[in-house]
Amino acid sequence: MRSSPATIALAALFFLGVLVLSNPMGFAPSAQATHEGDVMCPSSTVTVHDAFLQPGEYRESFFDPKTKVLLYFACVQDANRTIHVGLATPWENWTDLRFQATDAWNGDFNVVRVSMKGDSAEALDGFMRGAEPNFVEDTSLGGSHDIAGPVGRLSSDYYVYEFAFPLRSSDAYDSQLTLNGSFYFQLAYATDRATFLESDPHFIQIGQAPSGARWASLELSLPEGSVALESAEILVGLRDDRSRPVAFMPISVFVQTTFGFLDLGTVLTNEDGLASVQYAPRDEGVYLVGAAFDGERGYLASAAWLSLVLPPVPSDPTLLPGDLLVIQTLIVLVVGGVWSTYAYSLFVVWQGLRASREAPSDRQEPKEETT
Repeated sequence: MRSSPATIALAALFFLGVLVLSNPMGFAPSAQATHEGDVMCPSSTVTVHDAFLQPGEYRESFFDPKTKVLLYFACVQDANRTIHVGLATPWENWTDLRFQATDAWNGDFNVVRVSMKGDSAEALDGFMRGAEPNFVEDTSLGGSHDIAGPVGRLSSDYYVYEFAFPLRSSDAYDSQLTLNGSFYFQLAYATDRATFLESDPHFIQIGQAPSGARWASLELSLPEGSVALESAEILVGLRDDRSRPVAFMPISVFVQTTFGFLDLGTVLTNEDGLASVQYAPRDEGVYLVGAAFDGERGYLASAAWLSLVLPPVPSDPTLLPGDLLVIQTLIVLVVGGVWSTYAYSLFVVWQGLRASREAPSDRQEPKEETT
């Protein structure tokens, strides 16, 4: 559900989009890419849909700080203007990629919705009309399913998907982008009933080929044996495609809680590409810890997730069974002594009362002597 400010902003964008053609950059700031410049979709010839994101496979990536979803893009200038997407997400249910549907922005989105169903990925081809932002499958509207090669897998503690879809489609409920320019895209996490969380709208440049950025990968390490209320040190490491450390880069660390993601702060990698942050969970349970590098100085963005499992806080180890027996014995003796004292006091009182009742009968008047 969009907030009121977001709804007002989208309405304003709609009317401005009617006046100007397909140049959202003219009235809203563009999203920054993972390297210098804007988010773009450069060509790539080595994209393979296998749910493994490999160095050299994509030349552009983008990390969304709100939904914590990492995207990789590659475009092919064929008749359908196919866009290939790699997606890494912490969300167990549906993750949406929404793409502007027409050259002139009117609020409509072409939607690719992905999730894991058992051991295989399920992809839905959907549509969202700007005036009624509700997901509807294309096939139910008379359109067609145009998601190509969807694959997915559970990688450790997050989900990886790869798929492709046309940006120049004959389907009225898919994207029909014929111009070169800036277009909206958006990310969202959804359940079967409603959208749970959605990102701000971002811009992507289509039809331009920037210089390729270098691959970067994040690694997470969590301490073993941690328990609730104890401070745990979370280690992060950033490396390039040759496993060399990437120094002096900002890494944001966050943890998923019942109320959403809790940001633990941003740390800077040292000369060995390493950094750390402290976290003290308040309760036992499973916490999904994440780290993200937004991309900088020509390096692609990267993200990693790992589950932190915290057992219950153990009881005081100083109290051994023998100690407990001694304590129980002392308690019995103390309580027994108190009750014994109480019983003795009652006995003394009872004896006193009895003596006071029998005292008059023991006295006898002196008898007179007769002569």
